[in-house]
Amino acid sequence: MRNPFKRDSDPFAASRYDGIIRGARVRERRHPWWQWAALTAVMLVAGVAGYGAFKYYETQGDVQVDVSEVEPAAELAPFNALLVGSDSRGDLTEQEQFELGADAVAGERADTIILAHIDPAANRVTMVQFPRDLYVPIPDMGENKINSALERGPNHLVRTIKELTGLEINQYVQVNIAGFRDVVDALGGVELCITEPIPFDPKTGIEVTEEELGMVKFDGDRALRFVRSRNFPSGDFARIQNQQRFVAAAINKITSTSTLLSPGRLIDLADAAGENLKTDKNTTILGLRKLAQRLRSFDPEHYEAYVVPHLGIGNVDGASVVLPDREGMDVLFRALADNASPAESDGVPGIEPSTIRVGVYNGSGVDGAAERAADALVEATDTGRGAVQIEETANAPGTGRRDHMILYDRGKPETESMAQLIAAAIPGAATRPGRLNEGVDVAVVVGTKRFTTTRIVQLVPIELPKPAETPAICR
Repeated sequence: MRNPFKRDSDPFAASRYDGIIRGARVRERRHPWWQWAALTAVMLVAGVAGYGAFKYYETQGDVQVDVSEVEPAAELAPFNALLVGSDSRGDLTEQEQFELGADAVAGERADTIILAHIDPAANRVTMVQFPRDLYVPIPDMGENKINSALERGPNHLVRTIKELTGLEINQYVQVNIAGFRDVVDALGGVELCITEPIPFDPKTGIEVTEEELGMVKFDGDRALRFVRSRNFPSGDFARIQNQQRFVAAAINKITSTSTLLSPGRLIDLADAAGENLKTDKNTTILGLRKLAQRLRSFDPEHYEAYVVPHLGIGNVDGASVVLPDREGMDVLFRALADNASPAESDGVPGIEPSTIRVGVYNGSGVDGAAERAADALVEATDTGRGAVQIEETANAPGTGRRDHMILYDRGKPETESMAQLIAAAIPGAATRPGRLNEGVDVAVVVGTKRFTTTRIVQLVPIELPKPAETPAICR
């Protein structure tokens, strides 16, 4: 169909747009679709990079609000910042709402919520994004979608996150949707590699053609259309991953010398932030500026991004919600409390369970033991991305074995880690090398002892592109 967002001249033409953002998709609903992972992270570090002393008193008074639930951290100590993207249309005119495909919506909700754990001394950043429909307890409101907590103000949202995670919140940063466009323009854009065309989305007007592939650049308007688009096959969760990839690129751009050494760009960033940003009263302009200076040596190798562990989509009272994974959340937030990498704290090798081929063999002599064990193992290793593959169930050569055993192929070193993952799901089972049937990576021999499993928790960071792995089309 014809793109109704195009005017006499192409509004997406390179001559009219300086920058880009790679964004994401969201589930269509009556209220807005925004998921501002990119936006909020940009605003945090934009505020960091953009404030000079000459704007200090003027801007600080504009952006600070009372968030009494926030407790400041000691200087240079690891801290937690809550980054919030509001769906408020208050700063958009009716014409701007129409041009950007943003329907009018009253009030505001938190359509992006990111908990950023930052260790300034190590220049390490861990971003955890909460799905907007995550169904959790909200103080004084019962269980509801987490984005509704902002309806009662920033303090209520901060309190919700604190009670959910067990973590203190040391900084609060909130930005509205109008600010997203302004900050992207003030930055001059953020480039990301796009290797496949984005088909025209009639809801937002975004389109990336075959001819544009490579390092694509979007300005604020086009970026806003792009992060609003849900015109992707994998739904909301893939959208979150795309947003997190953008966050890494945005931090790199904001802390680059091209930004920090450009007085004009810093002034533009300060103006954009002052109009659209809210921070708690303990988050001072000079404090943010010091943080920016420390983040100038930001190393992408020290950046990890996660989505809050969840059990997928469920239905509560007729409403579609994201069901929380309590066990996974406990492991994730305990790692942040310990200032550790979540992926290294789950006690499970970082192997996709669905790539492991397992044979289950009955060494107990009890009919059906292998089949029952196989079913339990599949359930215990299903992390939401798939469980282990059961290649065969059969009788073991001998019977009457008491203890369970896990075997891996000594000639294939990679299978030892696979066996360790299986062992995490079968407490007490011994692991050793052995002889395996063709097509099997790990063998489980079931003994006469009661076969019990425990569900594994595996925290896998979102895969972010590294400079050395840039696709050839973008080099």
